[in-house]
Amino acid sequence: MKKIISTITLFLIVLASFSAKASFQLETMTVILDAGETRKVFNVKNTTKEPILLSTKVSDLDGSKPMAKDIMVSPPIIRIEPNESQQINFVLKQGIDLKQEEILKVSFQGVGASKKNSAKMPIRQDIAMLISPANLSVNQKPWDNVSASQKNNELTLQNKSDQVVRLSPSVTALPSEEVYSIGQFYLRPNESKTIEVKGTVQEVTFSPLSRYGFKLAENKTIKVSMNK
Repeated sequence: MKKIISTITLFLIVLASFSAKASFQLETMTVILDAGETRKVFNVKNTTKEPILLSTKVSDLDGSKPMAKDIMVSPPIIRIEPNESQQINFVLKQGIDLKQEEILKVSFQGVGASKKNSAKMPIRQDIAMLISPANLSVNQKPWDNVSASQKNNELTLQNKSDQVVRLSPSVTALPSEEVYSIGQFYLRPNESKTIEVKGTVQEVTFSPLSRYGFKLAENKTIKVSMNK
């Protein structure tokens, strides 16, 4: 009983510590930039009682098409006063011809701007950025275009759409109910991920995520085709 109480106490201390350090609040957990628009305006709020300096950076994900260099962040560094919000602008360079949706990473890092506390630890939040082609007809259920196939002991999931599919990395093979991981929270357009499995898999279940990265109420189950 004492061990349980100690564990709960430790958890509460860690939670309180995290809450105390959460110095800014993002408008959403995903930046969605439409290539047909001139810019994406994104709001960040300082939730502390002192000014903060916020820096913003866009980065490519491993294996992705290099696109971070084509996105301008304005301003890259900004001061935000206590309990106030500031706008960050994301602008895609002109002349970029997108055929399919792309996913990148946006990093926000804030540090206290007060001279009295110059040794404050910076706080960082990393979220996804989706860049959509100008004329893309957005499918609210892009995971319906994910297929599954098996050859020997290899199971392959493939995104056959022009949109990024966001999903939990854990997938469940049926009927064995063995749980495997694809190692990432997304499938790029036409991307495939192959994992080793045990036995014959008839169906596979995964948890789709919304475009903003939130887990949805219902899982998705798809049939597995067998390749010889």
